[in-house]
Amino acid sequence: MNILLYNPDNEITNNFMPHLWMFLLRSLTPPGHQVFLVDGNAQRLSAGELVRYVKEKGIGLVGIGAMTRMIRKAYLMADALRAAGVPVVMGGPHVTEVPDEPLGRDGGPRHADAVALGEADNTWPRIVADAERGELKEVYAPVDAAGKEGNLLSRTTLRFHGIRWIWTSLTWWGIFPSGRAACFHWRA
Repeated sequence: MNILLYNPDNEITNNFMPHLWMFLLRSLTPPGHQVFLVDGNAQRLSAGELVRYVKEKGIGLVGIGAMTRMIRKAYLMADALRAAGVPVVMGGPHVTEVPDEPLGRDGGPRHADAVALGEADNTWPRIVADAERGELKEVYAPVDAAGKEGNLLSRTTLRFHGIRWIWTSLTWWGIFPSGRAACFHWRA
């Protein structure tokens, strides 16, 4: 299955640093799937342009992550994708805080087929498997290593797949082509 992970822009400012959730989920996607990444801050697209992109790539699932400042654009894009028949799973801080909103359970319109609450490190492979079978659940709560639903605040990302969180090259993440590298260093 082809999967798109989409990070919307907030239509006002561009973020300088990329949101790493897309790269983490790409690294956690089970083998046999192709993952495409689009960061709206680097490549602004209209809803129509995003739908055309998804159709051209044969995308079978779109994951959208958004903070509150980006949620208007996230919902606009999700609505266009769902209208085109593409399932959408949404996550991020805003969705975790108000999961009924994207599901339309608060009296507003429905924007997502499913939501991922908290960090999706352990739930993402299950979301992909369910989507592939056409059996998305509405809500995916965080799970521990044993598959038991756990705490929304679990801090597991620092242990995954040798990702160098303290120092990383943006070339390593696939953001810049080789020879045009940019790096950042974070101190604890």
